[in-house]
Amino acid sequence: MISTQGFRTSWAIDQHFKNLTVTTASLSLLVNYPHFLVSYKLAYTRGRDFITGNWWQLIVVPLGLVGLFALAFFFYDTPVTSLPAVTTLTGTLTPWGGNARVLSGPRLGDLLFTLAFNVMIFTVGWHYTKQVFGCMMVQGSFDGYRMSPAQRQLTKRALLSIWGMNFVYSNIAGSQNSFSQFTYYSFDFPDIAGPISQLAVFGGLILVVHRVFYANYRATGQAPSANLLAPFVALYIWWLPQTRQYEFYFLLTPLFHSLQYLAFVYKMEDARIRTLPHPELRATAVVAGLVLAGWLAFEFVPNSLDNALGTFNAWKMFFFFTAAMLFINIHHYFIDNVLWRFKDPQVRVYLLS
Repeated sequence: MISTQGFRTSWAIDQHFKNLTVTTASLSLLVNYPHFLVSYKLAYTRGRDFITGNWWQLIVVPLGLVGLFALAFFFYDTPVTSLPAVTTLTGTLTPWGGNARVLSGPRLGDLLFTLAFNVMIFTVGWHYTKQVFGCMMVQGSFDGYRMSPAQRQLTKRALLSIWGMNFVYSNIAGSQNSFSQFTYYSFDFPDIAGPISQLAVFGGLILVVHRVFYANYRATGQAPSANLLAPFVALYIWWLPQTRQYEFYFLLTPLFHSLQYLAFVYKMEDARIRTLPHPELRATAVVAGLVLAGWLAFEFVPNSLDNALGTFNAWKMFFFFTAAMLFINIHHYFIDNVLWRFKDPQVRVYLLS
């Protein structure tokens, strides 16, 4: 894609870049949607003790999101200017540039959805980088590549710096964005924040190469395996502004992230289902159920509600379609925070064994 980027003036090449939008939307039915929905299965079928033990992520967060969207639905047309707290905060942020547009509304529903979009953007980078770190640790365990606790922390922080850099770059200039007819604004960080965040990323990369990979090779003669390096290198190439290709970054990176996630889910579920009677029937039911549940949750149910309640005619946005996407995306990151822990007994039995 990078090598043909310069030839997009030719219709025969450019059309294939544009077709990726439809292609990835269709593939979402088999890859992206199941990756989200299976996290609910893994979390909420672990029993009451697991749910109550992780009450913040599995109870408070979803109830809070439901409350947020309920408030938006019943008070969507309330003018933001009638809310003193928002007016005060807007006045405080105005001298800092375009930040005030995040709170401008003009309706309460617009404001709440804008805040939800910014929360999603904030959490998505955390989710991607933590998954890459988890992949590295699992592959390191499989390949016998040992890291000290300090080396693991250094690697994690270096990866998280990529998250910080992308959040900064997505919030420079207070840009206007849109999703399914809904328009929202990002924050307006100072321009200097971009180069500073990149400096942190490159500094972290140098430290990992020197203090982890080179230090281990010098001490034991062992180099990191290709399995361990692949997600690490991919994250840097796919996310850095200098190497980022637009369609790949926005369309294919989420697809491959979801596919990578499903590989780990497959190992977990395969090991679990093989201990039960009729594993082939159970596996088929799980796969079919995930595809169906994803289609219902992301497309059929919210679209039916929007059509039945006329949300687009009322507010010029598909309320339930947008809310479902935001709810599942944001909550998914919190669910994964409790699912993929190396000390978790199911992870150790079904994934690491």
